[in-house]
Amino acid sequence: MLFEQLKSYLPDFPTEEIKRGQIVYNQGDNPERLFFVVNGLIGLFHISENGKETLLRIFNQNSLFGHRSYFADTPYHATAIALTKTVVGSISKAYLDKIIDEHPLFQKNITKNLAHDRGDAELRLAGLVDKTVTKRVIETLIYLKLRYNEKTWTRKEIAEFSGSTFETVARVMSKLDDLSLINKSGRDFEIPNPDKLIEYSEMEV
Repeated sequence: MLFEQLKSYLPDFPTEEIKRGQIVYNQGDNPERLFFVVNGLIGLFHISENGKETLLRIFNQNSLFGHRSYFADTPYHATAIALTKTVVGSISKAYLDKIIDEHPLFQKNITKNLAHDRGDAELRLAGLVDKTVTKRVIETLIYLKLRYNEKTWTRKEIAEFSGSTFETVARVMSKLDDLSLINKSGRDFEIPNPDKLIEYSEMEV
């Protein structure tokens, strides 16, 4: 909704094709632009002081990203990386400020979106909803496979990375294999269509 609303205000916007593995912005950078995915997948990950890497979220087509830090006017709390060949659009602060001044409804919808994101984050941290855990496992499968394709990930490693359990990972992967959304091969797996898999994960929320 936000993306469609934003496009209606913009006669044109700059886009850039990002290669798989290319960084859009780094953790600690100051936000200068608002970003959105025209097509492809963007992964958002955080590196803690002890070097642990944590996946926070995956953004797919028509998603805004970097907006929390942008509107809070604080450095990015995580790094955004292209998980596939991705086309990214962006808007400068000056232009976005102009849109917000002229279209207050857009600012209201952004506030609602940020509040919704906060609620989702709290549910993910608490692990209160099974569908939320399922979505987290799916996003982890996509992230690990596309970011570190050369490594064979064990079910235990996937569980630890996604903050779930071995049993949950095994159950989710079996279901995805039955739906042909992943192809299991011994300990390894392949993702024939990452976009289709992330769309399925959105249905699981």
